[in-house]
Amino acid sequence: METRILPCSAMLCLGPGVGIWAFAHLELVFPDSLLCSPCPAPGLKERFLLLSLHNKLRSKVQPPAANMQRMDWSEKLAQLAQEQAANCLAGALPHPPHHTKHVGWNTQLLPAGAASFAAVVELWFSEGRSYDYHAAQCLENATCNHYTQLVWATSSRLGCGKHACIEGQERREAFVCAYSPGGNWEMNGKTIIPYKKGAWCSLCTSGCSGCFKSWDHSGGLCEVPRNPCRMSCRNDGRLNMSTCHCDCLPGYTGRYCQVKCSIQCLHGRFREEECSCLCDIGYGGPPRQEWPGPDVDPGRRPPGPGRGVPMGSLRG
Repeated sequence: METRILPCSAMLCLGPGVGIWAFAHLELVFPDSLLCSPCPAPGLKERFLLLSLHNKLRSKVQPPAANMQRMDWSEKLAQLAQEQAANCLAGALPHPPHHTKHVGWNTQLLPAGAASFAAVVELWFSEGRSYDYHAAQCLENATCNHYTQLVWATSSRLGCGKHACIEGQERREAFVCAYSPGGNWEMNGKTIIPYKKGAWCSLCTSGCSGCFKSWDHSGGLCEVPRNPCRMSCRNDGRLNMSTCHCDCLPGYTGRYCQVKCSIQCLHGRFREEECSCLCDIGYGGPPRQEWPGPDVDPGRRPPGPGRGVPMGSLRG
């Protein structure tokens, strides 16, 4: 019999040298002499969609997460996931390389064509409706382990794979995602909470002090700062990179040294952003201003009586 290599779009891989070729309403089964081409892993576009979807869902958990990290794609994890998918989820999970951190898994085996990979990820996330965060447990007779791994705060690397399979006379599709560091850790026989609740990005570690937000500015994910200080100081102010703060020249204030200001607060606290004074108890009145100040037109008249006097001269 003729030996042929068939495209995956027309074939389901059954095992070593066995395949089914479907064309229109015609189905041909080839014997062991057939060379079976491997079904492809998710392409570049699908990888981008899977990664974006994971980050989108992780930034929408309730209660909000204070330490949820943004995920990046890992080719090594994608290879591991593809290996497991090619086995149609049979047997032990593949061992990661010795230098790779603990790997967590989400797997799903569905009838062929029943769902896209993105729909499968949404299905995993929907398990969150059965998860009680405060009790750190799933409702009785419900499954939540896919959800808790998907939203495990410290899982920052992702790789996914898929493969067409067959069970008996049924055609199925295996979906696998690998996560590192893996989640679903247990303590005293009970799975710990997947993340810490709080304001978005409020508990990011020093190495992930950036806060990544989605296009609609919702949620927030901890990330390694790509450009930790994107400010530019005006009016010859000097940028302090360690504090990401502008050190302004005399006569200027504001976050970017954009405000002309030369006032003095005698009995109160200077409010830099507003170029004003917050008076101590028992004091009031306008601040003292040098005349002419750098922000005053020299052609104008000095302030009249009752204006431009020291704050200490007016008691409430």
